[in-house]
Amino acid sequence: MRSFGFYGVVFVSGAVAMSLEMAASRLLAPVFGNTIFVWGSLIGVVLASLAVGYRLGGVLADRRPSVNMLAAIAFTGGLLTFAIPFFSPLVLEAAAAASLDEKIGPLIATTFLLAPPTIPMGMVSPYAVKLLAQTRGRVGVSAGDIYSLSTVGSIAGTFLTVFALLPSLDVRTVVLGSGAVLMITAALYLSKTVKIFTALLLLIALTPVGYFAQGLTASGGEVLYSRETLYNSLAVVRQGDIVTLYLNGLPHSATSETDPAKLVFPYTRFFELGLALKPDAEKTLFIGGGGLSGPKYFLKNYPEVRVDVVEIDPDVVETARRFFHVPDDSRLRVFVDDARMFLTKTDEKYDVVIMDAYSKTYIPFHLMTLEFYQLLRQKMASDGVLVANLIASLTGDTSEIFWAQYRTVSQVFPKLYVFKASESGGSFVQNLILVACASTTCDLEKTPSRVKDEWLAEKIVSNKWTAIPALEEYPVLTDSYAPVERMINPITGKPYSIELEDAGVTLATLNYVGSNALSLAAAILAVFIWLFVLFQRII
Repeated sequence: MRSFGFYGVVFVSGAVAMSLEMAASRLLAPVFGNTIFVWGSLIGVVLASLAVGYRLGGVLADRRPSVNMLAAIAFTGGLLTFAIPFFSPLVLEAAAAASLDEKIGPLIATTFLLAPPTIPMGMVSPYAVKLLAQTRGRVGVSAGDIYSLSTVGSIAGTFLTVFALLPSLDVRTVVLGSGAVLMITAALYLSKTVKIFTALLLLIALTPVGYFAQGLTASGGEVLYSRETLYNSLAVVRQGDIVTLYLNGLPHSATSETDPAKLVFPYTRFFELGLALKPDAEKTLFIGGGGLSGPKYFLKNYPEVRVDVVEIDPDVVETARRFFHVPDDSRLRVFVDDARMFLTKTDEKYDVVIMDAYSKTYIPFHLMTLEFYQLLRQKMASDGVLVANLIASLTGDTSEIFWAQYRTVSQVFPKLYVFKASESGGSFVQNLILVACASTTCDLEKTPSRVKDEWLAEKIVSNKWTAIPALEEYPVLTDSYAPVERMINPITGKPYSIELEDAGVTLATLNYVGSNALSLAAAILAVFIWLFVLFQRII
């Protein structure tokens, strides 16, 4: 193997290993979300697999030091990566069917999908060190060069995947392509038979014979659209009259096809509290757009109100306009930006701010800190009102994050109210509504007569929560101390369901559709043949 090829195999192996780790997070997201458990499983399994690969590579290098064997090892990693899109639906379907919890599920799925290809990619570096040291006679320098090159490859693979590939291509194409690149790189230095084998695999994958009908299905619904965005695994599902936006496998917005301005999720109906508490409001801001359910309701029912929306994901905004009947109204402005960055730049003063940027599995900590709420307060009217939605409970270990937020907000806003958005008890994980007034003159007693939603008028009284715990037990969240990940962990493992108001259907669960039998059989046969040939070489 010429030096260029020798180093090329090392570089590409490092790049593909990290590309696979980054892309795999999007494979898991529709089933397991984008939780810390998913990322912990990815990082842990990849590191463990690399550790096993380093050991096996060193042992094999001492037994059979050969440039052809190095190429064969790299080819194995590429082939097993190439096969992931064919096998992943089966693994994810099985994990979903087994009803594994949010800790064990992603760990098992990640082990089955990522360990097999990552182990041979880990074997490449120690094996290459042995070959290079034989030529140079200097082990230290050889090891330094090889691991440095492999790390540079990993950096390149990470940046290329995150900044170029995932924003432009679907995740399965990224994984398939990464495996193909490593296979081709290694096959250049293997026999003519292996080159033909590689060409056949690529040909099969690009023809109807190798077509694999992978995608998402929704129980009781139809998937209208799905894609990977810079921030989310996104899907749009129709169930009768209701169209729902899913981000990372969780429902975030819903709209009625016949009445697009109707608020389908009960928790969104509490947004009107802001306008009821400040009836002369003219400027409102929504932090978190989703399907723009709240803004559509405000535009239809409050003709004197102007609505600004800040949403960080441009693909979510595009999807909302395409599927959720967003009106072309001069009173609506949508900004694609991080909410905190937007607030630092805007000169507007908002009468009402609606925060709906949190989910069950992810909360941007910089939108929960004291400094953020101080900034937000500066951008609000002197008697402005904040309405914030958070998924948590009011009692138990899943309540800490809510009361930490309550205490943090109370440092800036003098008057606060808490509401349950469901009829569940305080110990259940559910949508909780925190209302904060910038002025002490804020009067909740008058709001039932001001709201236009009769359902909400009743819930203002019946769903108000008055049992405020001793706040000294909870931290004030700051930019320098906001242990959001620790506090959200108990929530991710607890059941949570959001109801569709008057829809007559239950929200769908997203599932993968598996590969067709022919493509799956071809992938299994290819892997089996190659591993048999490789085993014969090793023994």
